[in-house]
Amino acid sequence: MPEQHCLAFSKAVLFKIAFFLFCITAITGCEPNPPPYAYITNQLSNDISVIDTSTHEIIDTISAGNRPVGIAVSQTGKKAFISNSEGQDINILNTDTLQITNQIDVGGSPVGIATNNDGSRVYVADWYQHKISIIDSDRAKIISTIAVGKSPAGIVIDDKNNRLYVANRDDNTVMIIDTNSQQILHTITVGTAPFGLALSPNGNTLYSVNVRSSNVSVIDTRLAKVTSTINVGEWPYCAVVSPDSKHVYVTNQDDNTISVIDAVNPSIINTINVGDSPEGIDITADGKFVYVSNWGDGSVSIINTDNYKVEKILNTGKGSRAFGKFIQ
Repeated sequence: MPEQHCLAFSKAVLFKIAFFLFCITAITGCEPNPPPYAYITNQLSNDISVIDTSTHEIIDTISAGNRPVGIAVSQTGKKAFISNSEGQDINILNTDTLQITNQIDVGGSPVGIATNNDGSRVYVADWYQHKISIIDSDRAKIISTIAVGKSPAGIVIDDKNNRLYVANRDDNTVMIIDTNSQQILHTITVGTAPFGLALSPNGNTLYSVNVRSSNVSVIDTRLAKVTSTINVGEWPYCAVVSPDSKHVYVTNQDDNTISVIDAVNPSIINTINVGDSPEGIDITADGKFVYVSNWGDGSVSIINTDNYKVEKILNTGKGSRAFGKFIQ
């Protein structure tokens, strides 16, 4: 009967498709990718809140070192790195198992931290010893150091162009360093007390967040010069650039707000109220949500970038800081 033949044919086709997919999975080891997580360092409770950014829910809390501040998550690897400012060390976190796998002594007071895309190299800013330590994460050891300006804070890496950018808070400068030669190429004067840095996806524009002058210096990295300065809220701390490079989001600690900057025509286009003393900030890969860590009330504000509204607030740990690239 025709219906039976069609049914038998359909079953045969479905079986072949299923068998083909099974074979491909077995050969390649492909599995569905886990959702991206946000890792929030809680400096006063000495732990890390892990947030599933697909559900906006906390899924785990991990014990960290003494006063965790900075966080750097590798984008193509399986590691996150945490700087413990009073422990004088960094932790290596396996982002698959959510377990701390190693601890590396760096001395001084590690604050800012950054990693290349695969997590093989880690750069740590030492607040008191005015240097950058370069770590081979596979060997879990310091392989080099670079002397920089006074009180280095925020650092960002441009993997494609082999550049490292360092904000020297007490020098009012930003340094551009060649990661291959480890030589300082340029020193740029910015506003007062630069702290956080944010780099555009193409690496052409760097934003220096200047705490005490309450503004953001816009730097053309190809010219190594400040091209404009944007006044923001009181005591700005960190910034992040949207994946399409059209917007910059800045945390303002003393205003409890986020300034939204039009990056094409540098100006403030919106101001968003968040929690108490916002510090760390990052954005999801699709650009739909901005995550803000609020130091004062130990929370994370999740902002919908379509309407600039806080969609959800999560209670994290004490002194939520998340200084660095914290979303994988």
